[in-house]
Amino acid sequence: MNEKINVDLKSLKFIFERNKPYILPSIIIVICIALFLQFVIPQFRILSLAQEEARLASLKLQILKENLNVLTNTDEKSLDSRLKILNLALPLNKDFGGILNSIYYASQKTGVSLGSFSLQIGELADTKKSVDFPSISLTIPISANAPAVNSFVEVLSKTAPISEVTVIKIRNVASSIKLSFYYKPLGFSNLKEDMRINPISQKGLRIINRLSSFENIESFQQVPIATSSSQDINPF
Repeated sequence: MNEKINVDLKSLKFIFERNKPYILPSIIIVICIALFLQFVIPQFRILSLAQEEARLASLKLQILKENLNVLTNTDEKSLDSRLKILNLALPLNKDFGGILNSIYYASQKTGVSLGSFSLQIGELADTKKSVDFPSISLTIPISANAPAVNSFVEVLSKTAPISEVTVIKIRNVASSIKLSFYYKPLGFSNLKEDMRINPISQKGLRIINRLSSFENIESFQQVPIATSSSQDINPF
């Protein structure tokens, strides 16, 4: 047993003596690898994150510069004028005054006589968020024949606020139409400071120009509400 242990010790001593020049370099290499994994690799990660943050900051700065350029080149008077047109065409709330004025204007323009109708406006501001474009619906009796009703609808379709005729019933001299007037309440804005500001597109400009040609669009506040027909306003 002792002879076997002595042989093993001799073998180990022989191996040690033979590889002695390589032991210290090997230990140094292992220590270097451990230090590299513990300190250098994390520094590469930090550097990569710093480069990504720098890229995002540069992109944000570029967007802010472009936004500043858009705002600088925007004519405030022209922008206010377009906003006014859009607010008249698609009010921010239930513009019952504008609705009555547009109906009165169309009747005066076409010479039709309106019967008694009821405008139920409910709450002045609609808090429902499920409908993209809520509307106010009403049915209007008209003492007119088919051509006169058609003219009334045509004039109303080019008068603000925006409306849609959903039902038309034509009789000999007594007809009726069902209208829906649209509006769009402002919702919560989730705009961020680094969000890109795009100028009004050509399609948008064409729509605004078309809305600006709507009849009576600038004179709603000056046109008196009709008193020749018995119109009832129910606030609830």
